[in-house]
Amino acid sequence: MITSQQKVNMMNRKLDLNLLRVLCALVENKNVTETGIRLGMGVSSVSYALNKLRDHYSDPIMMRTKNGMQPTSLALDLYKHFSPALNLIEPASTDRKLSSPDKNFFRIRTNSVLENWLAWKFMNDEGAEVQNAIFEFNNFSNDTETRIEALRRKQIDIDIGTSLAVDSSIIEYQIILKNMYAVCQVNHPRLQGKVTLEMLKKEKLVAYVLPKDSPEIDLEKYVFYFDGISSLSRRIRVSSYDTMLMLVSHSNAVCFMPAPLIDYYSQMYNIKVLETDVVNGHAITIYANILKSAKDNPVLKNIISHLMTLAD
Repeated sequence: MITSQQKVNMMNRKLDLNLLRVLCALVENKNVTETGIRLGMGVSSVSYALNKLRDHYSDPIMMRTKNGMQPTSLALDLYKHFSPALNLIEPASTDRKLSSPDKNFFRIRTNSVLENWLAWKFMNDEGAEVQNAIFEFNNFSNDTETRIEALRRKQIDIDIGTSLAVDSSIIEYQIILKNMYAVCQVNHPRLQGKVTLEMLKKEKLVAYVLPKDSPEIDLEKYVFYFDGISSLSRRIRVSSYDTMLMLVSHSNAVCFMPAPLIDYYSQMYNIKVLETDVVNGHAITIYANILKSAKDNPVLKNIISHLMTLAD
């Protein structure tokens, strides 16, 4: 059986130096996108290099796990062998860019409601920090421990959603979205003006549910609940806000929406707000979580400022 060190001895002379740079950066970053940013390469180029490394060594090199990409035992052996040599060869090389606190790539974990809204905000934000940044939305995981670990490992830069357990390395910002409204398509044949719970009982409700690890269906899984919700016909439950609004704007279904998002989504979909006392006073609380060490990052501060406008 060939050992890792034997593979190194047999193959290191034939391997392109650039592939070794990619290998070492992947082991350090555990992420293809950030490796590309660090080395000044495109994601496809890093993926191509990773595939060449896999072919060359007949080894996966990097394995996908619930905590992101992790190096194999061979990859760690190769890293220990080649990294010191690369540091000696090019300690100040511009080809081997080191990560910095001012990185311009940001990964955001959130739900589909805020992904849509935030993406629009970024597209229309003229600020220099946002214009020069790259944003990736990724739901990643709904498990609390995994979300905390992802922040600690810097696999996620900001986690937006439900509250996380208290952690000394994380800052939590609370945003309260006040009031809910019933929403239907503009030309709904029955619902006009003010509607009552009795009127809504006769309609088909499309409900948005928060993604959860638990398979049980109960009221705690809904974004909102109120007296009488059990009497409404919740025929379809979806975890995509866009799916919910597409159904509502192209059928006679009804849904409920937080008041601070009404203006934005009314521009995007063929919907109107219904006057109703059914959900008056209901509020939703969301939480934005970042590492304390990143609290002064201007882009993350900008994201939090956008979120805080929802509480105004």
